[in-house]
Amino acid sequence: MNSKQIMKSACRKKGVRQVASIMEIAPTALYNQMNGNMGCQDIVQRFLDFCNATESSAPLEFVSEELNGYFVANPEVSTSKNGSSQKYVSVALQEFSHLIDEIGKAMEDGEISKSEAVRIRKEWEDLKRNLESFVLACEYGFVK
Repeated sequence: MNSKQIMKSACRKKGVRQVASIMEIAPTALYNQMNGNMGCQDIVQRFLDFCNATESSAPLEFVSEELNGYFVANPEVSTSKNGSSQKYVSVALQEFSHLIDEIGKAMEDGEISKSEAVRIRKEWEDLKRNLESFVLACEYGFVK
């Protein structure tokens, strides 16, 4: 999907007029961005350009948190076909073990503190990244 299709899809639920009203812009301005009229570059593409120009994921992380989510960048996968599936599985199992250890430590006193929750979140994100590395390596044909 491109940014214009994303904008159209996102506006379906409420409609362009209501979204434009909430954003305090004219509906025609939003229509123009979604349809590429008058050389308008849409706000989604501008946001992406901003992230690329700054080489920072901080804006994406902020938006993700504001929308009650969490941004995790896709990991880099070795382009070598010499990668072993065992390596990816081993790392994923290690990360899973770290997560379980962190949860076990946090549960020792029967409740999880804010700082313990932060450590659990970090281990969870590490596990997701490593599992994603394995899946990407499989998709790219690097795992045999």
